[in-house]
Amino acid sequence: MTQPSQPPAAGDASSSAAVPAPAGDHVSAAPGHAAPEVPTTSSSVAGSDAFDARLTWLLGGSLLIAHAVLGLMLSGNPLFAFPGAGLVIDGVWAAGLLVFAFGIRGRGSVVGRRPLGIAGLAIAAVVPLLTDLLWWVVPAEAWNSTTAFMAGNGMTVLSLCALIVATVVIGRAGAVPHRVRWVPLIVLAVVAGAQIVLSIASVAYAQTRVVPDLTGAYYFAATLRPLGVLLLGILAIVSAPRPAPRPAPPTQVYPPAS
Repeated sequence: MTQPSQPPAAGDASSSAAVPAPAGDHVSAAPGHAAPEVPTTSSSVAGSDAFDARLTWLLGGSLLIAHAVLGLMLSGNPLFAFPGAGLVIDGVWAAGLLVFAFGIRGRGSVVGRRPLGIAGLAIAAVVPLLTDLLWWVVPAEAWNSTTAFMAGNGMTVLSLCALIVATVVIGRAGAVPHRVRWVPLIVLAVVAGAQIVLSIASVAYAQTRVVPDLTGAYYFAATLRPLGVLLLGILAIVSAPRPAPRPAPPTQVYPPAS
């Protein structure tokens, strides 16, 4: 008569024998040596975030380059002018700033999604379009000269103040690489400074008998803006965030070392 099998005692050779597991089943590690789980969802989300951030910078930089090229073409040769050119140029400018402000699905914002920076970029994007629509609905000829002058300069000052706020936030937010984070503010200072100096010179010479020809200076100051925007667009494309290299999957050794 066969005796019922007894459980192997501790230290018995049969207690350490490996039992083959069915195909497809996970082999459990020994107690105290739990097998690490390989994350899959978090890595895919991180890769998607990096792709959206890179797409934001590439798209925004391309829009800035398109805006600058159109501006240079129209200022350099009036033959390229077409009806509604101002709306097209300002529309491309607005699209680029809004992309940089909000990002793609919230990723890649150059102001780090800070409300003050988003408001500055949004105002700077919308004001030129509103100015174009204002002059289109009510032509400048229908305005009093003083009123038209104040309205035009008021829109310009509002846009400039918004850009100053936005570029300062860009420099402080840390969402842009350190080597280029203050470049937008520097470009803005150079362009606005040239315009201010030229305006002061024209007013100062207007009160004297000598009125120099400032055509070349006006053309130079007008060219600085698209050149600065072109530089920012190129820097955005070159400095676009790159996804981190995917780490190699961890190798599990079984049985684990004691």
